[in-house]
Amino acid sequence: MELNNSLINAQPTQEKIHFYLPGFYENLTLYAMFEDFHVHIPEWFYDNFKIAAIYGSFPNCIWNGGRAYFGKVDRPAMDQVIEEMNKRGIAVRYTWTNPLLEEKHMSDTLCNIAMEAANNGMNEVLVNTAAIEEHVRKNYPNFKIISSTTKCLRTIDLVEKELDKDYYLVVLDSALNVDENIFNIKKRDRLEILVDHGCQLNCPNREKHYIASGRGQLTYNVPDFPICPFTRHDFAQLSQKEHFISREMIDQKFIPGGFKHFKLDGRVFQKEKLVDSMLHYMVRPEHQQRMKDIIKKEVFMNGDVW
Repeated sequence: MELNNSLINAQPTQEKIHFYLPGFYENLTLYAMFEDFHVHIPEWFYDNFKIAAIYGSFPNCIWNGGRAYFGKVDRPAMDQVIEEMNKRGIAVRYTWTNPLLEEKHMSDTLCNIAMEAANNGMNEVLVNTAAIEEHVRKNYPNFKIISSTTKCLRTIDLVEKELDKDYYLVVLDSALNVDENIFNIKKRDRLEILVDHGCQLNCPNREKHYIASGRGQLTYNVPDFPICPFTRHDFAQLSQKEHFISREMIDQKFIPGGFKHFKLDGRVFQKEKLVDSMLHYMVRPEHQQRMKDIIKKEVFMNGDVW
């Protein structure tokens, strides 16, 4: 997407913009350290943003969607993650977006324990089925409920209808990033923009991929779906995608245009790509390499997992 000429010379706003980052459980150390640096060395960072929430799931939660996530977790580990994020003013946002959820799945013990652990009025839930939405509204009314991009609402009309419902936010399908008509949506201050989506524009297999991931999560099995080649791009390649939205575009076009919520992709990215994306959006260019070196050394032990 190119910058609109009328906004090219717009001055960056000082209004706080909200970023939403991936993987609160697997990336806890990264985010805790990053936010502590943000607090103690603010001059390294852009001064008009906050990390509002980290989205994701604990492993083996059958309500989880978008990707299948397996592993081990206990209640003390859940409590630690939630406490570490919440004490920094960051919400934990559950990705309860498995498209195959039905009423019979709502009694799942692990998922309900996860909800109880975070039921303090500060945290959030992404939904895309009636079953999970009704369960959360009835049993956990303290959670903010967000309409997920996994609904694949690919027209302006569908997005506007979604905004008329009782959602805290609506996450836009990234295919609409290139549609200038989004700047005419009346409630766009409640739209969340996926700025660096790894998927191809208008991917024909996206919904099939969500279904396969959901089935894998429900059956505790590896999803029966080919590995997407678009998750293997580095950040430089990612930034060339037609629907990529840069930090400059956020400052000069989207904020003046009435948007303030921006989501970073990355639950299936390599760690270096995720870190590069975080640095691009939140760290001033002259400090990005130093910050990356610190993260590589202190969090990822010299990059062995990159």
